[in-house]
Amino acid sequence: MNDWKLHETQPQFERIRSLPKQRVPKNIFILFLLALAYWLATQFGSVIVLLPAMVVNTVKGQPIDLDSPDKMWIMLYLTVVSIIINILICKLIERRTLRTMGVTKHLCLPDYLIGAVLGLAMFSAVIGINYAAGAVRVSDASDAVRSIPMMIMMFTGWMIQGFSEEFAFRGFMMMSAGTYKKPWIAVIFSAIMFGAAHIGNSGATVTGVLNVALFGVVMSLYMLRTDSIWGPAALHTVWNWAQGSFFGLKVSGLDVGQSVLHFEQTDSAAWMNGGSFGLEGGLGTTIILIVVGVILLFLVPQRKITTFPAAADSAAA
Repeated sequence: MNDWKLHETQPQFERIRSLPKQRVPKNIFILFLLALAYWLATQFGSVIVLLPAMVVNTVKGQPIDLDSPDKMWIMLYLTVVSIIINILICKLIERRTLRTMGVTKHLCLPDYLIGAVLGLAMFSAVIGINYAAGAVRVSDASDAVRSIPMMIMMFTGWMIQGFSEEFAFRGFMMMSAGTYKKPWIAVIFSAIMFGAAHIGNSGATVTGVLNVALFGVVMSLYMLRTDSIWGPAALHTVWNWAQGSFFGLKVSGLDVGQSVLHFEQTDSAAWMNGGSFGLEGGLGTTIILIVVGVILLFLVPQRKITTFPAAADSAAA
């Protein structure tokens, strides 16, 4: 049996505790308030960045409709604000290094490529289960396939968005929570916060939010097993890209517009395909996430953590 209690992941949190000037909150409620402050700062920062363009377009009589699928790329690129705020919180408030957020030069490219392949494989498996159950079908949608420049723009947007959420919920919240709490408390805290962040999405259901939280658990285990944020960020990116920009389905209730392939949900199996929230709200996704979570917990060996002295981390960051 593998390290299901996650004892072997402790050096990653010790890496934070060993920093001489770190001031990560010991109280989980204080950490929750800090996470809430992060969310508010992200919302405010996004508005500030977007405000000039909104004003100009309103004056021209062409207001920006951010709910339009054609403008989805704007929202994806705006998540760079979240990345910046996360780094500022960890560097200036908690006085942590980027290494303690999972940023490492060692094996970064292989880790990212493996994560990307896993993301595509996992969501393809979700599609396969739903197709076999009659919960999705190939659509005869007539909209044109995205141009190559737009496909590149969308994938880049999903990359930024994937990094933003992994930095926030794993690199920041999970690692901070695990500094003075047990690893499983950190994993669950991060997953709850991740699920809660999607409650306001269009078509959100109890099953959908629970699946999002379960996805958060899987990403946490992946990051802890590899001691790196690159794999989870890539998996997260391709998981979302595959849903919306490749298979043409909703991403956590959000319609992203045109896609490479055209699938649609049937009306007869909402319990499997997630209904208006998309496939993330269905049993097919639950099955795949549980299987991958069990594999990460019991079958994937812990990557050896060679060093965590504060001096070395500070130099690396």
